[in-house]
Amino acid sequence: MPVVSDRAGPASAALLVWALAAGSVVFWWLHSPRQDSALSSPVGEMPTISEAQTRTAVARALGQDKASAAQPDAQRRFQLLGVIAAESGHGSALMVVDGQPAQAFVQGQSVGEGWQLQSVNASGVRLSAGPGGATLALNLPIKP
Repeated sequence: MPVVSDRAGPASAALLVWALAAGSVVFWWLHSPRQDSALSSPVGEMPTISEAQTRTAVARALGQDKASAAQPDAQRRFQLLGVIAAESGHGSALMVVDGQPAQAFVQGQSVGEGWQLQSVNASGVRLSAGPGGATLALNLPIKP
């Protein structure tokens, strides 16, 4: 009969514990998420569509022409606060566009998303949505 020392039991237990520890490290390493350079690069964002573009697309799909679809939306987007008009027809206007802080625009300057300041007179301004596009007249607010 072979002689077994008193230290064989604890040594076997220690070997078993270390084997389980090494096995769990290998298990978790195999199941950890990979950091692939192709997968970790950010994906391009989807372009956002403004409410105005959505409303225009729906109106166009329902058969409404571009000029009549753009007017009600533009009335809400632009607010005229004041004008500086010369007798020659040139001038500038102080306007709020899409709720942003008021800005000064000169005749011919782009006001926002395809709209341009076409003309300025003492009572208001006319905006144009490009050549052959819709036009919009904005009058100065009435003073109380």
